[in-house]
Amino acid sequence: MRKSYLPRPSGIPGSDNPRRVLSTVPLEIDLARSSSRFHCWQLQEPELLFGGGHGCVDPRTGLAAYGPFGLARPEDKEQFRVGIVGTPDSIEKTLKLLDEISHPIEQSLSVDCVQHPSFPGLNSQEPFRVHLVTQRQWHRPLHQKDFRAVNECRDTNTRRWLLQEMFGGEVRAISELEYPPQVILCAVSDAITHFLKTVSPNDDFQTASNGEIQWGSGKPAIPTEFREFGTGLKAECIGSLPTEIIWHQETSTIVGMEDRATPAWNLSLSLLHKAGLEPWRVQNATRDSCYIGLSLYRGTQEESSHTLKTFAHVVTELGDGCVVEGPAVAWNPSQEGNKAPHLDEGQANKLLSDAIAAFEKTVGSSPRKVVVHKSTSYSDAERRGFENALRDVPQFGLMTIGGRGIFFLRPGRKPILRGTAVPFDEKLGLVFASGYVPFLRGYSGNKIPQPLEIIENWGSISFQQAARDLILLTKLNLNSCEFAADLPVTLSRCQEIADVLQALGRREPATDDRHYF
Repeated sequence: MRKSYLPRPSGIPGSDNPRRVLSTVPLEIDLARSSSRFHCWQLQEPELLFGGGHGCVDPRTGLAAYGPFGLARPEDKEQFRVGIVGTPDSIEKTLKLLDEISHPIEQSLSVDCVQHPSFPGLNSQEPFRVHLVTQRQWHRPLHQKDFRAVNECRDTNTRRWLLQEMFGGEVRAISELEYPPQVILCAVSDAITHFLKTVSPNDDFQTASNGEIQWGSGKPAIPTEFREFGTGLKAECIGSLPTEIIWHQETSTIVGMEDRATPAWNLSLSLLHKAGLEPWRVQNATRDSCYIGLSLYRGTQEESSHTLKTFAHVVTELGDGCVVEGPAVAWNPSQEGNKAPHLDEGQANKLLSDAIAAFEKTVGSSPRKVVVHKSTSYSDAERRGFENALRDVPQFGLMTIGGRGIFFLRPGRKPILRGTAVPFDEKLGLVFASGYVPFLRGYSGNKIPQPLEIIENWGSISFQQAARDLILLTKLNLNSCEFAADLPVTLSRCQEIADVLQALGRREPATDDRHYF
C-alpha cells in the first residue's frame, strides 16, 4: 500500500514549500524481494507413546485418547495415594479440588479448545484409569495454636522460616508412616500467605483469612515472597516424599475460571509424575543416551558472595531425571569483568564423572552418547576436564545453547514453523523450539518466535543431530501438559533447581529431580 500527501491548492500560505512523500511497503513484499537466503529444514515433531503403545505428538490429545504410557494394557488400573498438609479449611478445599478434577471438565467456549482442550477427569475410568486415594491419617491439619509463634514474630523472613518448618515437620511425619502416601499436597491457604507479606503488629491469624490475592489471567505470576516460601518449603521437605504446593486460590474452585481445563491438566500431570506413573514416553527412546545441563548458583543469598556452586541436571530419554551437586567456584565479577565463571580441569572432570555415575545408577548401564548443555562458553581447562571424563563414551557433544536476539521471517505471510533448523555450518546453527505448530493450528504467545542458537559444539555430534536432540528435549518435561517447552529440559528447570539448592544450604540434596519442581 502506498500513501502520499496530496498537493495543496495554490494561494494557500506555504503551498510552495517542498512536499514530503511517505511510502510504506508491506513487510511481506520486502521479505519476498530479499536477496538473503538461508538453507533450512524442518525437523519432524517427536512422536510420543501413550497407553497401549499408541502414538500422538500432543500430550493432552494422547492422554485423552489412550491414557498414560505407564498403563500399557487396557485392563491395567493404578492406585496412587495422596496426603495433605494445611489448615483445616485448606484441607477441605483441597479435597473438594481433588473431587472436582476426578470429573470431566468441559472447556469454556471463549478459549481455543484446540490448544486448550477439555479435561477428561482423573479417575478409574478411561482414559487415565487411576484411582486416587486419600485417607484421614494422611491429613495433617495446622491449627490456630500452631501459629502462635508466627503471630508473635514481626520479621517477615523469620515468619517464612517458621511456616516452612511447620509444613516440613508434618510432611516428614507422614513420610515416616508405615503405609505412607506417594505424594503430599501442601495446601497454602490465604491465612498462611498473609503471614508471608509485610504486616502490621495488629494483624493476627484471625484477621489473616480476609486477605485476597489476584494473580491475573493465564498462568499465575507468583509474587516473590510466595515463590521464596515455595522454594524454602521444597528444601525443607528434601529427603521426604515428593510434594506439590497448592496455593489458596487454586484450592477454592476452578469453576468460573475462563480456562477451566488447563489447571486440572497441570495438577493431574504433576500428581501422576510425582507419584511415579509415566504419562508418556518418546517413541524409539534409547536407554543409553544421556543429556546433562550444567549450571551455577550462589551458595548464599548475599549478593556480595564470590563463591558459586555448580550442579548438573541429568536427563534420560525415558524421562527420568536426577540432580548432582558439583564443586564450588571462586568468582569475583568486579575483577573478572564480563568473563563467565569457569571450572578448572579437575573440577570439570569430577562434575561430569559424577553426573555420568548418577546416570548409570538410574538406568543400570553406561551411556553410549552424552550431550552436555550449558549457557556459557567453555574454557580450555573445562573442555580438557570434560573430555577426559568422556574418554570411554563413543559419542559426545559439549554445547553452548543461547540466544543473541537473532530471528528469521519467512517470505510473505508464512509463519515460522516449530522445528525449523538453520545451519551455519556442520556444527552450529539455529533451532526454533517455538513457532507455529500445524497440529495445534497456531502457537502460544504473541511474540515473534526466538530461536535457540548452538553457539559452541565440541565433540562428535553434528548440528543436525544436536537440533533433533533439542526438539526432543522440549517434550520431556513430564510435569507439564504443554505441547512443548521453549527450552530443552536440561536447561528449562535449572533456576528452580538452583533456588532449592540455595535454600538447602549445607544439607544433603535429593538426587531425584521430582523433589525440586
